[in-house]
Amino acid sequence: MAKKTRLEWAEIKNRQDKAIEQATDVLAALHIDSAPIDPLAVVASEKPLLTAKGADFRDRFDGQLEYHRSKNRFLLFFNTKYDRQPNGEHHPRTRFSIAHELGHYFLDRHRAYLLRTGKSHPSRGEFLSDRTIETEADAFAAGLLMPSKLIRPLVNGGEMSFADIERWASDFRTSITSTARRSVELSDFPCALIGVREGRVAFSFFAQAMIEGGCYPRPRGSSLPAEAQAKWQSFSVGCLLDTKGQALGRDWCQTFDSYRAARAPVYEHYFGVPATQTLLILLTVPEDELFTDDEDD
Repeated sequence: MAKKTRLEWAEIKNRQDKAIEQATDVLAALHIDSAPIDPLAVVASEKPLLTAKGADFRDRFDGQLEYHRSKNRFLLFFNTKYDRQPNGEHHPRTRFSIAHELGHYFLDRHRAYLLRTGKSHPSRGEFLSDRTIETEADAFAAGLLMPSKLIRPLVNGGEMSFADIERWASDFRTSITSTARRSVELSDFPCALIGVREGRVAFSFFAQAMIEGGCYPRPRGSSLPAEAQAKWQSFSVGCLLDTKGQALGRDWCQTFDSYRAARAPVYEHYFGVPATQTLLILLTVPEDELFTDDEDD
């Protein structure tokens, strides 16, 4: 994937923000204002136009939305292969898949495409695709399951750690990955989430404060700094013991012409997710390293 300009990153973020706003509007219309959010309750609110069906589809897809013109019906299929919960509840990944397909249903351009063509496509995992249509649906899902008004106060109540993220994931019944992504998005402080798969950057999410400080995500597929590569090797063989590290802004970010951002110290916090073979890295930067007192005033 080629590097993007600052304007391209702004457009991507704008489209994802609009998807999250749409999720917020859906929850408001249904008067849903407490966690955990039940995505199947949202599906039920759209009957008979929308119906959901879960089954073990193995590795075919995690979710798929279809439009059947002859019956004027949408069918939302979701994969239950992850559901091994002792209490019978859906696994967080299953819940995310349902919410993701709801994004395709509620987002105007996605819905218009299905209505016009009747074509559907399978969706997989959390943040596995770089296609705009998929990243928008992922953003909708994160906004639906973790509404800003419920999780933002938690995120900005103090310094964020993976221990906090694990607790919030339990409360919202979401995965560590999606909770970490949403927490970074809503943070008022400079931070970012990097997801590593197969030894390379699989996805990146940056807080607005990072962008304003001159730090932009590197492209999907980028190589890792040497220390992070060593951490990945440890994780890949099941022995990630050292979960902290330090680097510079230029090691993780596109800093364009900002010398200050390039030289800013970045603190790394590592968390392994064996189920998806993903190494999560929470990056934090002290505010005074990116912003001068004049900029804060």
